[in-house]
Amino acid sequence: MFTKFRAALVLMLLCLVVVSPLAQSDDPYADIAKTRAPDGAFVLGEADAAVKLIEFSDFLCGSCQRYEPIIADFIRDYVLTGQAQFEYRIFPVIDPQLSVQSASLVECADNLQPGSFWRAHDAMFQLTTEHGFTAESPAVFAESLDMDAEALADCAATAGQHAVDARYGFALGVAGTPSLFVQYGDDEPLPIPLALPEQLDSLAKAIRPQSAEPVSIEHGRYAGILAFRRADGGFVLGDPAAPLTIVAFEDFLCPHCQAYQDTLHRFAETHIAKGLAQFEYRFFPVVHPELSVASATLAECVAVQDLGKFWDAHDLLFEFASAGELGNMSESLANLLQLDAAALEACSARAVQHLIDSQLGQSAGVTGTPATRARMNGGRLEVVYAGEQPIDRGGLPYEMLSALAEGADGLSIGAPERSLLNDGFLNDNSLLTGEPCAAPCWQGIKPGETSLAEALEIVEQLDGMTVVNRSEDTAVFASASGTPCCQIASQGSEYVATMLFQFAPKISVGDLIAAHGEPRFVTGQPFSASEYMLMLYYPETPMLLYAHVAGEDGRLSEASPIVSAIYATPEAFQNAFAARPFDNWKGYLRYSEYMDGQFDYSP
Repeated sequence: MFTKFRAALVLMLLCLVVVSPLAQSDDPYADIAKTRAPDGAFVLGEADAAVKLIEFSDFLCGSCQRYEPIIADFIRDYVLTGQAQFEYRIFPVIDPQLSVQSASLVECADNLQPGSFWRAHDAMFQLTTEHGFTAESPAVFAESLDMDAEALADCAATAGQHAVDARYGFALGVAGTPSLFVQYGDDEPLPIPLALPEQLDSLAKAIRPQSAEPVSIEHGRYAGILAFRRADGGFVLGDPAAPLTIVAFEDFLCPHCQAYQDTLHRFAETHIAKGLAQFEYRFFPVVHPELSVASATLAECVAVQDLGKFWDAHDLLFEFASAGELGNMSESLANLLQLDAAALEACSARAVQHLIDSQLGQSAGVTGTPATRARMNGGRLEVVYAGEQPIDRGGLPYEMLSALAEGADGLSIGAPERSLLNDGFLNDNSLLTGEPCAAPCWQGIKPGETSLAEALEIVEQLDGMTVVNRSEDTAVFASASGTPCCQIASQGSEYVATMLFQFAPKISVGDLIAAHGEPRFVTGQPFSASEYMLMLYYPETPMLLYAHVAGEDGRLSEASPIVSAIYATPEAFQNAFAARPFDNWKGYLRYSEYMDGQFDYSP
């Protein structure tokens, strides 16, 4: 919670702002091109720059504040010199009200004095970094820019760029701040990890693939097989028309990855060469901070000279690493593959595919090497499942690769199809009747009052209920149908902290409102491509109910089924919602209308 400054402190702060270098110096951005993207985003730098760095940020985000000096270095070294552009996107996630207010004030500084956005951007970061954002901050901010505080406040009340940027961020998969993307020319923005200072030059001067056209490998183990690069630069071996792609995140220095190459070679011979599957290699350098990256950049640079030789280089680098022969990799590769060694060395400083691949791996839940994922028909990266069991670590054995390529039963790419609408879940109407006790109590179990041991005794005595999984502080139990439906957890204490129930779709939103009135707040999240959930929050109870809607454009209605409920202590809800934005209840709207990026409240 933010604390208000005392009057004396406010006066002192105002004095500090008056004498700050920012207030006294000329605009450091005066000679840089300042434009706005078609959707209104603020862009700094020449339009013909080869690369654009895009940041999604929140002025109240501590990590964003700490990362700001690196952004400033990028602007000084690459934007000022005409080599790059920088695009700032507002992604208000820390506080639904204050994050939006701080961002809107910066937007409005540019509205009142066109061209002032970047000076205002710096002023807001300086203010929030040093003093946080309080009730006095808008006046202090206006004073630092010599602008009218009342006019700024009036404008900020209706400013909307934050919502535009948030929608764009959600579409790109942004989940937190700061998040970085790099865009080369007219290509799609590519997510990257937070760049280190020493990586900025590589990003600004990167060598990127000029063509996605496949080439036929002429010699060696992979002769006759096609090789190509995906739109984001990922390296693929196999026919572009093959439906299945096996994706491996590996490090040339990783011993388990080295051992996995025999499996790849066998799969290449039996399935990739026959057009039944593709193999996609992704750099994930984690073993050694220098050599892992060096080997990855050399592999990419081989492809710059000759894409058809990448896969031979891939095998050779694994052999070098396995033999401990890492001293002069560029010269060794050049000699064996008849390449230009000096060009390999020069290219290595401009190779950034490992950054793109690392971010892709992190977003896919990769934490070590090797890790295997898969895609169908060039689609989304997914974990492979054997029945209900995810195989998210290690390399898939040959038998499993073969079974996937041949469409055998028992394996799936992505979690097996599930639905929120399951008649096998808990059939229970106590939410409506209040019997034997009213929410957030269930069957005599109440969060914060009933011990976990007592709760388990109660569950075990209920007809049809079976505890199917139990740990020190959590128990999962199944309904009479045998389907796991419910969970009780103590979160490390003696007493129950949370209870989660998945309901058979028998209770509607209309039934819920008739029994408990309208919820105060709403937020949402997708469950699958066709099923989304709107979460209805009753803080006074407290309880959270999940209503099913049919996809992103699905509309909530009186008939929408309630498919899940969470009862918890107020403290548990507070911790869970610390950074979760909510909308006020506005009636029966579409999912997309509630989740439009303009949030009202954080409980």
